[in-house]
Amino acid sequence: MKRTFILNLLFLIGINILIKPLYLLGVERAIQNAVSPAAYGIYFEVFNFTFLFQILSDLGIQYFNNRHVAQYPFLLRKYFPYFLSAKGLLAALYAAITIIGGFWAGYLPANWILVWILMAIQLLTTFLSYIRSNISGLGWYYTDSFLSVLDKLVVMLVLGVPLLAGMFSNGFSMIWLGWAQMAGLGIAVMTGLALLVRVSGFPSLKINRPFSWLILRESLPYAVAVLLMTMYTRLDAVLIGQLYHSSREEVGYYAEAYRLLDAANMIGVLFAGLLLPMYARSVRDTPGLRLLSETGIRFLWGGVLTIVPTMMVFADEIMAELYRHTTAYSGFMLKMLMLSFIPMSGNYIFSTLLLATGFQGKVNRIYLVGGIASVLLNSWLIPTNGGIGASMVVAGTQGLVFIGMLIGCWYWIGVRIPFHLWVRFGMLACSVWVSAIISKIYLWEIWCLWVLVIPLVVGLVGIFAYKLFDSVAMWNLLRLKAQK
Repeated sequence: MKRTFILNLLFLIGINILIKPLYLLGVERAIQNAVSPAAYGIYFEVFNFTFLFQILSDLGIQYFNNRHVAQYPFLLRKYFPYFLSAKGLLAALYAAITIIGGFWAGYLPANWILVWILMAIQLLTTFLSYIRSNISGLGWYYTDSFLSVLDKLVVMLVLGVPLLAGMFSNGFSMIWLGWAQMAGLGIAVMTGLALLVRVSGFPSLKINRPFSWLILRESLPYAVAVLLMTMYTRLDAVLIGQLYHSSREEVGYYAEAYRLLDAANMIGVLFAGLLLPMYARSVRDTPGLRLLSETGIRFLWGGVLTIVPTMMVFADEIMAELYRHTTAYSGFMLKMLMLSFIPMSGNYIFSTLLLATGFQGKVNRIYLVGGIASVLLNSWLIPTNGGIGASMVVAGTQGLVFIGMLIGCWYWIGVRIPFHLWVRFGMLACSVWVSAIISKIYLWEIWCLWVLVIPLVVGLVGIFAYKLFDSVAMWNLLRLKAQK
C-alpha cells in the first residue's frame, strides 16, 4: 500500500504542479490584474457564498461512495443509478436554498446571472467529485489525477491564450471566467461519466426510497463534517463583504492573497482524495494506517515547510510583484494565510484518517468548535480590521482544529507524528527561514523574485538531509510488488 501511495502521489503531484499553479498564477492572476479589486471581490464573495451550500448537492455521498467502492468495487454497478437519481434531487434542493439565501444576503436580484453561473459551477464540481470518487475507489488513480486538472486545462485554452495574446486589453468581464469554468467542468464530467459507463453500463435513473434513506443516514455524518469545515474555510470572504466598510474592494484584496493559499492548498486536497480509499482498505490494519499517515505527512510537510517560510519572508515583495492592485497590508494577509497552510495541510492527513476509520461524530465535534470559533472571531475582528482580521482568524482556527485532529488520532486510533519527525520538521523550517532572510537582505535588489530559488533549493536539500525523504528506501519500495 505504501508503494502504491508513493507511485500515485508522485504522478498526482507532478501533473498538478504543471497545471494548477499555471492556472491560478497565470490565468486567474491575469484576470485579477485586468479588473478592479471591487469587480473581482464581488465574484470571489459570491463564489464563496454559493460554496457554503455546496454540500447540500452531495450530502456526503462522495465520501460514502469513495470509502465503500474502495472496499467493495463490485458495488459500483449496483449503486450508480441510485446515486445519480439522488444527486439530481439534491441539486434541486441546493439551488432552492442558495436562491433563498441569495435574496436574504442581498446578492439577488442584482447579480442573478453571476449567482446562477456560480451555482452551476458548484453543482458540476460536486458531480465531478462524485465521479472521481468512483474512479479512485476502483483504483484508477492516474485517471483520477488527469480528471483533477482537465477543467483547468480547458479554461487555460479558452481564456489563457487570449489573455496572453492581449485580446482583452479593452476590458474583461468576470462573467466570462464563469462561463469558461462551466465549460471546463462540463467536459471533465462527461469524460469521467463516459469512463464509468464502460464499467457499469449506461445507467437508468432509479429512485429507491429505502435505499435512499440508508445512504442518507450513512452519509449524513460526512455531510455535517463538510458543512462545519466550510464554516471556517469559506465564510470569511462572505463576512468581509457583509461586515466591512468598502467591502467589495477589501474582498478583492483578500482574494489576491487567498488565491496564493489556494494554489498551495491544491496538493493537500489531492492528498486527502488519494488517502481516503487507501485508508479505507487498511481500516483494520493499524500498522498500515501508521505507515500511510507517516508517509503522507513526510511528503506533504516536506514541501509545505519549504514553501511557507519562503513565502512568509518575501510576502510583501511577492504581492507587489504579482498584482497591480495591492494595499500596505497585503503582505501581512499573505503571511497569515500561508502560516495557516501548515495546520491546514496536516488536517488533510489526519481528518481523512479519522473519517475513514469511522470517527465521523468525533470529527464533527472538532469541526464544530473550529466553526464556532471562526464565526465569533471573524464577527469581532472583521468590522474593524477587514482582511487582516480574517487572515488571522484563518491561521488561528486551522491551528485549533489541527490540534484536535492530532489528539483524536493519537487517542482513538493510536496514530501520531513521532517526536523525531517533529524535530526534523523544525530543523527544515528553520533552515529555509534563515536562508530566506539572508537571501532577502543581500540578494533581493540584484535578483528580485529569482532569489526565491535559494530557500526553495535549501528546503529541497533539507528534505533529504533530514531524512524526510529517503531516496534509497523509496526506490527499494518501488521495486517491491504492490501490496494487495
